[in-house]
Amino acid sequence: MLSTRMATLADLAAIQALTRARTMHQHQLDPRLPEDLVLPVWLAFVDGGATWVAENDGRMVGVLCAEPEYWYEESAFSNVFPRSYLRLRLYILPGVAEEPVAAGLMARADSWPGAGEVDGMMLLAPCRDGALGEALAAVGFAPYHTIAIQPMTWRPAAAPLDGIGIRAATRRDIGPVAGLMAESWRFHAAHQPAIRLSPCLLDGCEQQARQLGADRDDQRLLLAEQDGEVIAFFAIGLNIQQANTRPGLFMPGIYGDIFEVAVRENRRRGGVGTALFEAAWAWFAAQGTQAVFVNYAPTNPISSRFWPRLGFVDAWTNWWRDRR
Repeated sequence: MLSTRMATLADLAAIQALTRARTMHQHQLDPRLPEDLVLPVWLAFVDGGATWVAENDGRMVGVLCAEPEYWYEESAFSNVFPRSYLRLRLYILPGVAEEPVAAGLMARADSWPGAGEVDGMMLLAPCRDGALGEALAAVGFAPYHTIAIQPMTWRPAAAPLDGIGIRAATRRDIGPVAGLMAESWRFHAAHQPAIRLSPCLLDGCEQQARQLGADRDDQRLLLAEQDGEVIAFFAIGLNIQQANTRPGLFMPGIYGDIFEVAVRENRRRGGVGTALFEAAWAWFAAQGTQAVFVNYAPTNPISSRFWPRLGFVDAWTNWWRDRR
């Protein structure tokens, strides 16, 4: 019979064994994902969070960890997304019925006092783990955004664009980049109900543009310009995936990360984004990255076609459960 309860330190070894078993199962479904993950002690018993376990006749069959997070509270986007949420991590023992375990553990999370202070819950799950996706949908989650990856063995070939130049951003470009970013987020919000924009959107985007354009060796802000006007940008950087430091997205290594992309509305579908991607790809190759990944909204009618066309394959889905 299935039962759920709050975890204790005495459960740590069993929790770590279960998370390793689930991670190996996910790696078998998708070899790009980490193959040997042990949930760190600090994450299983994080201050301000909670961990619950599900048991069937005394055997642990599920673990749910809740980390209280505040969406971009300490970054520029505190003015873009003024909402709080719980970051959940769900691990279910392979081979057991997933929906009852997910439902039982989510009932615990819903009744937890910390959940009453947040607007929603976010949970990351592998795209190829269909059983887990079905269990999440059954308890009220819906896809929010997708993480797609492309190996560096594949390279696009963009056609040259007359009159359009690609260059690195400077300080004088912060205003135009912020304006493009705000335009892009308005477009995202029109296609994703989970996004809420604040009246201070442009201020938040300007601060974020300054961060993305900072002079650092591990990131670049690339612009497309025509007749002196910035018409698009790619914000990119390096992402080092390390083994057993925290739950990672992919196998250990150096990856390229596409942070932000925006193309002026009247210039979309004209090859500008692909040309910028060529420039980004060249920078990633020079850094020795083994693959590149990007976050995109599957509900966005442009990005949901753009990234697959460039050879990106979905790997992870961030699921959102609204509590408003």
